[in-house]
Amino acid sequence: MAEALKDEGYATGFVGKWHLGVNAHSHNDGEHLPYNHGFDYVGTNLPLSNGWFCDEEKWHMSTPETLMCLLYKNATIYQQPYSHYHMSEAFVDDAIDFMRDCQQQRKPFFLYYGIAQPHVDVYSNDGFRGSSKRGRYGDMIREMSWSVGAIMDEVKRLGEDFNTISIFTADNGPHLQLCNEGGDAGVLKGGKMQFWDGGIRVPGIFRWTGHIPPAKISDEVVSQLDIFPTLMSIVGGSVPDDRKMDGQDISSTLFNWWPEPQPEPVAVKQLYKQHEVTHSEPRMLVFYCEAQLFAVRYGSYKFHFTTQKTWTKEGNHAEPGRCGDGGFPLDNNIECASCGNLMPECFTYYKTPLMYNIYKDPNEAYPLNGSLPEHKAVLDEMMPRLEAFKADMVIAPPLLASRSTATIPCCTPGTFPDCTCNYVYEGPVPPPGSASQTGHTSEEFLEMISSHDYDYSMWYD
Repeated sequence: MAEALKDEGYATGFVGKWHLGVNAHSHNDGEHLPYNHGFDYVGTNLPLSNGWFCDEEKWHMSTPETLMCLLYKNATIYQQPYSHYHMSEAFVDDAIDFMRDCQQQRKPFFLYYGIAQPHVDVYSNDGFRGSSKRGRYGDMIREMSWSVGAIMDEVKRLGEDFNTISIFTADNGPHLQLCNEGGDAGVLKGGKMQFWDGGIRVPGIFRWTGHIPPAKISDEVVSQLDIFPTLMSIVGGSVPDDRKMDGQDISSTLFNWWPEPQPEPVAVKQLYKQHEVTHSEPRMLVFYCEAQLFAVRYGSYKFHFTTQKTWTKEGNHAEPGRCGDGGFPLDNNIECASCGNLMPECFTYYKTPLMYNIYKDPNEAYPLNGSLPEHKAVLDEMMPRLEAFKADMVIAPPLLASRSTATIPCCTPGTFPDCTCNYVYEGPVPPPGSASQTGHTSEEFLEMISSHDYDYSMWYD
């Protein structure tokens, strides 16, 4: 998406969590980093993740895992392992600097801010610590909310509110195995690393002042795959035509003043003529884990061909050694997180898929009787479309299937695997592959960051 928007004249910037790979051949080639994927500006970023293994507060670990906890500026490591202290402020500062530079140059911009929260509550800054009734997890959510609000406020301050479309979404549901510290999917079943709706149904908030009606709620079935073709349509560009694109342009859903009814299978229209709509066919979304088919969404229906063990907070608490006092997690449980090939005991496979009506049963608690004519008709309508989808699909070799210790990032390669550094680059964003890691001490950097006049109070109850 960044490459395509660059072709349309947009400046492209990235800050925050990347987690799409780092190196391909050596410890510092950076082949998978943002600057190699269309981003002109790459500020403070986490090339990997932000989880339990980077716990510097010693809630869950005595020390962070050095090889997993990296903080970069563009393609240069400057903290390994990193400190969470004022990390959110660093992301926000870089995002604001990028937007201001774009305005000064009178250039439209695309900013991707990969929020580092809320995997698990390993840290909150002093401005948020102890501020939420939800405890440490709530404190972390408040810090996330502040960072988004600070960037949105800057868009308004720059006078670009009517020219800027903002999208807030997430990559997965809550990590339920972490007891009371992994989030909550509410009425939805399942969570992270699962294909129940609690794992794949995430917030999708679009804002464009003067263009998208405020407080509009749509029941349309959409996907994050739709963001790319939708943005390209809005800017007057086009998506690549050398491959099959699963995403669709959802501009009509965003800009219509009144919600459109969700298209239903033909079989349902025949039963309920009064609900007949103008769409030719319902939206179909297909969910795979690697090459294993798990689920299909088809209009208001959901089909499961493979299911995983379902975690609940009550179930976690009932298992010895899983949850401590007040739901404090006692281990970093990622049980049943594979695609089925490594943990067959965690999965159930169905020749005839389980079928649910998601609108009537959002918890996916009551499977429909597939032998009833009205349900069988929907299944029979969906299956040819699924087979056509599978026949048209090309399974590419995974980019990260093979891993070598030679590609693990290390700021002091001569000491691998004991890699430790705490630098701050002085001056412009370092160029890709820069070996320079000198400048301010970490204490001086934190003083500079903390000198910004941030107002946290507006995010408290």
